[in-house]
Amino acid sequence: MLAIVALLGAGCSGHKDSSEVASAPVRYENAEYGLTFLLPESWRGYSVLVEQWNGDKYSAAADKLVVVGHGPIITLRHPQWQANAPRQDIPILVFTRAQWDELHRGNLWPSLYAGGVMNELWHSQKYVFAMWSRYDLRELNGRQEVAEIVEKNRAVNKMERLYEE
Repeated sequence: MLAIVALLGAGCSGHKDSSEVASAPVRYENAEYGLTFLLPESWRGYSVLVEQWNGDKYSAAADKLVVVGHGPIITLRHPQWQANAPRQDIPILVFTRAQWDELHRGNLWPSLYAGGVMNELWHSQKYVFAMWSRYDLRELNGRQEVAEIVEKNRAVNKMERLYEE
């Protein structure tokens, strides 16, 4: 299920370069998760899609896959995106810190994302913000721009990763 959500005001805890944040022409802010993501002027008018990831694991006792965790996928979509001419999205998966630990122990994995790895963008006291390493697998227009936007946001949120990548 997709839902377009309104922008909410708040900041992400972490070590932000305040001059970068203040000078960003466009930003996505989500108060619920304490997430701020900076975007260039060309993204003004972007949309936000929120979906849910589920982490499935095989249960021998139940002899089936059971959901062992879930969380939001916040997708930032370029304003020029069209169904007949899609552009590269910015899909950010949100994990609790406990879920991130379980992911790194091999006990949790978002089932939509087979193969690849989850790369931590940065984290707060409560949440880890991550992207799947194959988010750009379809090689859509805007792919390089999105890679640069992601790297700029990582640089603004300077902090050590919770786990080695």
